[in-house]
Amino acid sequence: MYTLAYSSPHGRVRENVSDLSSARRKAADIAGKLTREEAHVLELNGQDKRIYVSARSAVAPTGIALDIAARQFAVAYEILGRDAIVEAAHYFKKHVDVNLPNIPIAEAVEKFYSAKTAEGMSQLYLKDIRLILGDLASAFHSPITSVVTEDLRLYLNQKKIGSVARNNRRRLIVALFNFAKGEGWLPKAEATAADGLGAYKVKSKDVQIFAPEEVRALIKHAKPEFMPWVALIAFGGVRREELKKGLAWEDINFSKRTIIVPAGIAKTGRKRKIEMASNLFGCLAFYRSLKGPIFNKDPRRYLADLTATSGVTWKVNALRHSFGSYRMEQTKNAGQVALEMGNSPSVVMEHYFEIVDASKAKAYWAIIPKSKGSGIKTA
Repeated sequence: MYTLAYSSPHGRVRENVSDLSSARRKAADIAGKLTREEAHVLELNGQDKRIYVSARSAVAPTGIALDIAARQFAVAYEILGRDAIVEAAHYFKKHVDVNLPNIPIAEAVEKFYSAKTAEGMSQLYLKDIRLILGDLASAFHSPITSVVTEDLRLYLNQKKIGSVARNNRRRLIVALFNFAKGEGWLPKAEATAADGLGAYKVKSKDVQIFAPEEVRALIKHAKPEFMPWVALIAFGGVRREELKKGLAWEDINFSKRTIIVPAGIAKTGRKRKIEMASNLFGCLAFYRSLKGPIFNKDPRRYLADLTATSGVTWKVNALRHSFGSYRMEQTKNAGQVALEMGNSPSVVMEHYFEIVDASKAKAYWAIIPKSKGSGIKTA
């Protein structure tokens, strides 16, 4: 098999011929044809000649041959249309810095994880990086510079999760892209693709809470060793993971009525102070002589028993959501609630603002046990 290769006015051409003599004859025919076409070009005059000279002069600084430049323009024209070619070039220049390093998202996530580990962030936060941003890296096999806002929005919208969970993912993605900007992997003077993601509107159905009478039943029927677990989440906004990590009785100052969640177990990696409400103090006062972890066991067996005896249907994260919702109505202060929960004020406003009415909040904060594991009374 013999191959003829040559450049025609329509681009590079390759033809296969089965024997040498046929290949030579065909090559001679093609050479003659190309010579005749070239001679025809050399005979250009008038307007055609001026166009040729102008075009050749325009592309000369690029070092690209005129025929190659023409073919590339034709491809761009087909993709974008005439009016969009220059606009597309300006957009590319603005948003794609060719001098930026080519960092894949998976590598960016690993470096982000390492940086947050070195900063001493909590295991809960690091776990979220692994799970949430690990999923992002699995979905995007591309450099972080090539990701646009619409890609991220489509990715989040395809997740079969509620608005609260989407907002949690969005915040972590924003943190990753801001980290990338700080590292010089994204343009420092521009907003990142993640910045363009607006917060998802949280509907009341997305934040499941318990009614006051349900929490009253949970407190009443909780076993004595399990009641502090219920009370700390419902009336203190403590995360169940923080209890599992070892929140201790020594972290509670009964004289000052405060709880300090140590940085080592807090999700954010920063310690926080919780002012104990009257009902939380009332629930825990019976245990003030104890020491060591408050409840670092697996709560599932206790929850199964509690829901059976109380008749309350369990809702995931509803105790902490209840605290946020009723506390926000009680204080009207997103900053205070954010500090107590270890969140940002914007998260508190997104999730808990105007979820419950004043009468429900009053009933909620009036739930106080009479004695350890022996029922409750309400003010």
